[in-house]
Amino acid sequence: MANRQAALDSPPHTAHRPGPGGFRPDIQALRALAVGLVVLNHLWPTRVTGGYIGVDVFFVISGYLISSHLIREIDGTGRIRIARFYARRVRRLLPNAFLVLAAVVAATFLLVPHARWAAYGHEVIAGALYWENWLLTAEFWSHPVDFTHFTAVTSYWSLSVEEQFYLCWPLLLLLLFKLRSPRARFTSVAAVGLASLAGCVYLTAVAKDPAYYVTPIRVWEFVIGTLIALGGTRLALPKAAAETASLLGFAAILGSAVFFSGTTEFPGAIALLPTLGTGLVIAAGVGPGRRWHTPLTSLPPVQLLGDISYSLYLWHWPMVVIVPFAMPGGVLTLSARLSIVAASLVLAYLSKRLVEDPVRTWPRLVGSVRLTFVCMAAGMAAVCLAAFALLRS
Repeated sequence: MANRQAALDSPPHTAHRPGPGGFRPDIQALRALAVGLVVLNHLWPTRVTGGYIGVDVFFVISGYLISSHLIREIDGTGRIRIARFYARRVRRLLPNAFLVLAAVVAATFLLVPHARWAAYGHEVIAGALYWENWLLTAEFWSHPVDFTHFTAVTSYWSLSVEEQFYLCWPLLLLLLFKLRSPRARFTSVAAVGLASLAGCVYLTAVAKDPAYYVTPIRVWEFVIGTLIALGGTRLALPKAAAETASLLGFAAILGSAVFFSGTTEFPGAIALLPTLGTGLVIAAGVGPGRRWHTPLTSLPPVQLLGDISYSLYLWHWPMVVIVPFAMPGGVLTLSARLSIVAASLVLAYLSKRLVEDPVRTWPRLVGSVRLTFVCMAAGMAAVCLAAFALLRS
């Protein structure tokens, strides 16, 4: 289903150094699994009916990695350099996001029927401003939306949720860490998560489709990762328990992908299955030692797929939506689907290596928060101007 996207965030190097315990190939493998499920769900929606749970897997991962970084900074310095934190997010996420938006505008002019240009233009602007989830929420509240009329930018809803979370979470963590007791901190974060989960269960029951995109009711998924980060090495399990936890975790993720469908009341209480499963895998990896899955999760292709997962997410969905406009009858053949997979992988790898990594590590940007934000504003302006061309044509 087109309304089931995944957000792929948090820099790959962070997955390797989340804190005590060193290299974490299991987190990269979770990324690879999540993006693989999403791509399969979008290209073969009747086969991998619940692949949309990749978004939940990634929200938990992001909560763990980002909170681990923030907690270390607070513990070490007593504060968070907020501007630098946001600048790192900008350098990591925006270059490829803007590149894909620009490619979508160009492809829209070439392939998409003129009657759809206005919808694409509005969503490109919302995507560039990280407001896509609220645009979709408003559309669902105002009238039923046919999923077949989503645009090649609809996938940016999940990036919008993550960016909105990143905007608020460091400030909330800093406030909660004014509490001296680790138990009080843990309890306070858990309370935030429970309140979000309660809202999620309620809103999913009364308005499932708009509920899917609302940021506050997604916060509890990030909180699961945050609670694991707060637990730190205290969560290190005996080997047998860790093996069992990771096995149950992967089973919960894969089971959700197989047995959930577009009719599942999601993301209500049932979303606990893939999210807690992800938490089990992450928690099971705390501490030294190999796990039963290490020979598989450490394979270079798995690690590479995890490394380019964010870029792969960005590129595959526009092709899933736009390529049918160039196909006879608007139907994707098997060869076309396989070609989309191959093209997405190539574009993801190239944009990761040639765009994301150079920008993220460019010394001038790394050394200047102000320049980073100036470039962000310039990129947003350029994409929005291109989108206005669609609106005025």
